[in-house]
Amino acid sequence: METNPADKLKSEGWVEQFTASGSRLIEAIETYRELGFEVRTIPVKELECDGCTVCFDDENDDTAMIFTRKQSPGK
Repeated sequence: METNPADKLKSEGWVEQFTASGSRLIEAIETYRELGFEVRTIPVKELECDGCTVCFDDENDDTAMIFTRKQSPGK
């Protein structure tokens, strides 16, 4: 059984923030990094979302869920 990528990140101490796309996604990533966070994103298409991703089926859709965690000292 394949592990949900969001669950895997959460088990590693990542915190789910919100979902965004386009310029808002880029802006959020940059802002979190400026605030000292590590940032990971998972394309919504890769998430289970209770079996429904029909809104994101367009192959050009860049909608992603943002995850953050405080940077480790020394990074």
